[in-house]
Amino acid sequence: MNDLPAPSTAPIDEEIRYQQLMAIAESRDAEEAEPYQEWYESGVTAYYAPANDTLSADYGVSDGLNTFTGVNYHDGRTETYYSSNVLYHYRTSEWTLDSEGFYRDSDGYYVVAASDMEQGETFTGSKGECKVYDCGCSDGVTDYYVAW
Repeated sequence: MNDLPAPSTAPIDEEIRYQQLMAIAESRDAEEAEPYQEWYESGVTAYYAPANDTLSADYGVSDGLNTFTGVNYHDGRTETYYSSNVLYHYRTSEWTLDSEGFYRDSDGYYVVAASDMEQGETFTGSKGECKVYDCGCSDGVTDYYVAW
């Protein structure tokens, strides 16, 4: 795997993800590895799981948004995440972490950003009931606040 070329625009963490994906895919068969090779060669700098991705089932990753896929599509919205390790929200100390590393408020709502919704508005996302506490993302995007 060390002899695979890396595009100069890909950040280091994407190279690590690629190597992990290829190691898993290569342990199966070449046909299954093809979508990952195409993704890598495209020069994309964010990871989106291929439509025929079977790695989630093999490794116990839950459906929906998680650290492995990074992007989820639910009910006409794009779901992504923003990390308290990168952008610390001033209200973080008020919220608790669930077992998956998502922040929840005192009422159990997932803490999200959604620029096309009012602050305090609630709605159902792929993870469950969400409450808008922040903005700064594109319309149609739900950013879950996480600790990854």
